Amino acid sequence: MPFDVKDILRQLDAGFAHEGGAPPWWQESWEDPEGFATALSEAHAGRGVPPPKSRPGQQYDFFHDLVVRHVGLERPAFRTHARIQGWQNVGFRTLHDLAARRASEWVEQGVEPGAKVCLVYGVGQELLVSLLATLRLGGCFTLLPPLGPRAMATRLEALTPDFIAAEPHQLPILRGHEKLLLKSRGGGAPGFTSHTYKPGDVVGLLFSPLVEPPHTPVPLTAEDAWKGALGDGMLTFGLAPGDVLAAPDFPVLQHLPALLFATLLRGATYLHLDMADLEHNPAPLLEAPLRALGVTPRLRDLLVKHRVGAMRNVLHWFRNPEEPYDAQAWRTWVKQCGLQAVPSSNILIDAAAGGAVLVSSRGVNDPHADVHTDVFPVPGRAWTLKDPNQSGQGAPTDVGVFTLLPDKGRPAGHVLLARIRSRYHYGGTQGFRHDGRTYPAKEVTAALEGLPFLMGTSVVPVSTGGLASQSRFILLAFTGHEPAPPEGEQEIKRRIEMLLGGDFLPDRIEFFPLFPHRKKGAVDDAWCASQFFTGALHRKSTDPMFQALTALRGRLLESAGNPGEDDPSSTG
Repeated sequence: MPFDVKDILRQLDAGFAHEGGAPPWWQESWEDPEGFATALSEAHAGRGVPPPKSRPGQQYDFFHDLVVRHVGLERPAFRTHARIQGWQNVGFRTLHDLAARRASEWVEQGVEPGAKVCLVYGVGQELLVSLLATLRLGGCFTLLPPLGPRAMATRLEALTPDFIAAEPHQLPILRGHEKLLLKSRGGGAPGFTSHTYKPGDVVGLLFSPLVEPPHTPVPLTAEDAWKGALGDGMLTFGLAPGDVLAAPDFPVLQHLPALLFATLLRGATYLHLDMADLEHNPAPLLEAPLRALGVTPRLRDLLVKHRVGAMRNVLHWFRNPEEPYDAQAWRTWVKQCGLQAVPSSNILIDAAAGGAVLVSSRGVNDPHADVHTDVFPVPGRAWTLKDPNQSGQGAPTDVGVFTLLPDKGRPAGHVLLARIRSRYHYGGTQGFRHDGRTYPAKEVTAALEGLPFLMGTSVVPVSTGGLASQSRFILLAFTGHEPAPPEGEQEIKRRIEMLLGGDFLPDRIEFFPLFPHRKKGAVDDAWCASQFFTGALHRKSTDPMFQALTALRGRLLESAGNPGEDDPSSTG
């Protein structure tokens, strides 16, 4: 099908009313993804810069298209701001030289096409240089921001990397994998061309928080990564060379490398701002002209708290539709920051799928609809609605699980999409999730084993209900026949943060002076949930007779020296 990309870009900049559904070209792109990608690629080539080496459906040279192609622009590829150092810029030419030298060093250490390279960095220059060095060599990268040692061990065991790139001070969390660490002496000399991936080659293995369990490596193909970056750069965010994109507080494992690829592919600048610095002083967010700004509820509330006024530097802002739909809070922020006439959109990004998967129009059509539930599957991706009963059949109604096609080898979809006439609405998720992300309950309870005052733990998800509906994860902590110590909650949080990381903390901790029911030695989560929701745990923990029985049971277990196997008829 013929696609007029210039007209498409004009429509996207002007915006369109959701009532009429997706424009005809958008619907046609679902039916002809290959033709649509080819049309975008031809329009992306532009003038004044070397043409891209990648060809949709044929070959993909990420290093050339993300960096080499833009070295003559003399523009920053990456910007960051820190309280002490202030603004720091890394240009495309500098990025090219650093990545090429690092790749040269890594070749001598055995990195070759297809090698699995795990990148253990926070967001910053080192991550970007190592990511690009991996792409130059044709490696398969994995992003793994530093976590607690137990979480790191679980993920490295699942990944089985060939090499690890990390800064020296990260060695303590890499125990047992030190031999895989790549050395960087800063003396490499670039002297070879970059690698070209085939469409089906796996360019990345990502720990997506959208899959269950979240420590499962999900393959990202070269085709999905490049086409996703192209579509997001041109259409989702409308980036041009020199534009700036920022998404403070957007979870790294869900959104990178997709946001980086989309930005660099277009010769634009990725701006990284740490939330801790913004909480101290949000002024840096107002200094740079932002073509696209991602806003989370935490950033929104921070800006309201600091009474930030008109954000005249923002040309488009977007939010994740999986976050709580608190329309009043969003509109309070929009009004305070003078963004009523600024385009806004819903954008759901899954880096393991290549980038954005659900988006809405970024035009301003109705000042009272700046926060809404409308979304469309992204242009250029084939998709379907599957029956929520998980049978694999198509949805028989207008509500189903959004599923990208082909779906073979992909993680199961989790988003419920509702079709109302020509419009589509984000309708929640299959199962309980935190803003669409899974909660690693098993990792949390395993990390708490061995705490002397705990007889067992279980995680129970609860829906808050209402328009701002979200899931909360409550840790049930059983302390046996002794009450929880005063410092019990602090000790649990300290253990989780030390072994796993702050993102693993539950929303709430509930203590019960009871013994949990067990099956085959493991805490029976179904029993715990049933007892919690019916109020049985609360009643038992406050009933004098039941507490006396619990104390007796505790003494018997102590004398036996082994908690053993619970009888199915056990009640506490």
